[in-house]
Amino acid sequence: MSQPLAKKTLVPVSILMAAFVTLCFVMLYGYIRSLAYDAAEERASCMSKTLVRSTSYDMLKGDHMALRHLVSNMGENPDVEHLRIFDKQGKVKFARDSEEIGMTLDLESESCNVCHNGAANLGPSNDERIRYFENEAGQKVLGMTVPIPNQEGCVTAQCHPGEADLTLLGTVDVGMSMKGLEQSLSRVLKALVGVWVLVVVLAIGLLSVVIQRNVLLPVNRLIEYAKQVDNGIIDEERQPDDCHEFRYLSSLIRRLGIHLRDAKKK
Repeated sequence: MSQPLAKKTLVPVSILMAAFVTLCFVMLYGYIRSLAYDAAEERASCMSKTLVRSTSYDMLKGDHMALRHLVSNMGENPDVEHLRIFDKQGKVKFARDSEEIGMTLDLESESCNVCHNGAANLGPSNDERIRYFENEAGQKVLGMTVPIPNQEGCVTAQCHPGEADLTLLGTVDVGMSMKGLEQSLSRVLKALVGVWVLVVVLAIGLLSVVIQRNVLLPVNRLIEYAKQVDNGIIDEERQPDDCHEFRYLSSLIRRLGIHLRDAKKK
């Protein structure tokens, strides 16, 4: 077998195949990771909006005990890092961690800087604000802040008298630990790496067999036939018959061999 031809054929094809499969798996993992993060954000959004709706109902009834109990129960959900309700001044009114109640967070903190740039208020928004940060343990956390809008009946209640001009009465801040998600993605990545190795080995192996059978072996037989013709052995039955191109080349070699033999006889 022609080693230079095999090297020039198999090595580039193997590299290109491995690169293509790698690109496909990188894109697949990126898509899976994006879906997982979208699902986590959707979960945090649903929790935040549920708490906002519950806040509206319990606040209008003046049932702070029910609201405190609701925040405590929702805060016990798996992966909840923190759960807080702020008033307009940034004071924690309700929280999963009772020690945070009454605290006023600095505008530079991770819960505030998503909506505030230094001391400048960016203005109210009806959209949730998403952020990613690391907690004290160095673990990644998804934070979501959802505004509590001023609704009809709020300013007549005991909690918000004289605040009819305010667009927002406070915010709900939810923090979801991404540790479980990252661990799941790590397992997915390991599984994809195993599948990647299997696919690359099988793809390169199959391509090597196809190239060996359809290109390298016919070329080798054509070379052997050319050597026979060069030695004066012109046997039509030994002529390679692999495909149209190789039949044409072998016929050309045979005719050249005949011409050379006739020329020598003359």
